[in-house]
Amino acid sequence: MKSKFLYFLIIFLMPAVVIAADSEIVEQWLLKMHNAAHTLNYSGKFVFQQGKQLSLMKIIHASSKDGEHERLISLDGVGREIIRFKGVVTCILPDSKSVVVEKARPAHQFPPKFPMKVSKLKHQYRFMIDKTEMVAGRNAQKIVIAPADQYRYGHRLWIDSETGLLLKTHLVDEQGKLLEQFMFTEIEFSESISKTLLEPRVVGDSYTWYEADQTEHTDVDGESGWVAKKLPAGFNSDMSRSHNMPNKKLVRHLVFSDGLASVSIFIERTQKHTTNLVGSSRMGAVNAYGRRLNDYYVTAVGEVPNATVKLINESVVYESP
Repeated sequence: MKSKFLYFLIIFLMPAVVIAADSEIVEQWLLKMHNAAHTLNYSGKFVFQQGKQLSLMKIIHASSKDGEHERLISLDGVGREIIRFKGVVTCILPDSKSVVVEKARPAHQFPPKFPMKVSKLKHQYRFMIDKTEMVAGRNAQKIVIAPADQYRYGHRLWIDSETGLLLKTHLVDEQGKLLEQFMFTEIEFSESISKTLLEPRVVGDSYTWYEADQTEHTDVDGESGWVAKKLPAGFNSDMSRSHNMPNKKLVRHLVFSDGLASVSIFIERTQKHTTNLVGSSRMGAVNAYGRRLNDYYVTAVGEVPNATVKLINESVVYESP
């Protein structure tokens, strides 16, 4: 009897075997996850943790011939809401009695978007199939994405085995320490979503409406003259544009990506009576590094290790076109 108990105890405590996966298998799971996020009708509650800060959110997502319609509701704090529909993002901010409307941008993706072509990332990450676990009462396939160097974070994904919806994610640092996570605690799928559930809470006359300035100019690579001379392996220029800030200040925006992680570089002229970041700063998984370069301030921001934003920032120079 004792030996049988010991046998079951060993089995229970035995660590799961993580198997290095064929890129096609992982791509199939990621493609299923991507399609599920944009084509399914679902609603649920999830927790989002960044460092020591924990938030409880509710999401309602509908997909129809009119496109995707999504509503995010904060269930704690001041009760902010975000509504996305037909390329427009509406942010309702009860604490400031304001509503901000702007065009959707890639950074607003939810759930987080992952690349489909795993084979292109094989030199920067290792992709592994882990065990199946329960998340929000549903079976989920766990996938581990481990970085090959110190310039990027690792990911752990739990994908619903039946529908493909991403149910849980972990973002971990170079030592495997948890930096950020989101996890559904409740999830319900349905054939359709009532339009009333996608409408924002009543916004009275006391709210002020703002429409974000969308003026920007996208450049051909290198046209601006600003370049990064040194990038971590696998990182390439992804975008270059300029846009006007609310104070009419022109800001150059560069983006560098390895296909999964990305770093934004913001370049602006120095102005009197303004404070810009000099050195390193961190908030949860996001690192920033700033420095002064002649008459400009260069700031690098990204959900990557500090070594990455510092390396890229310090290599940024201006070369006459």
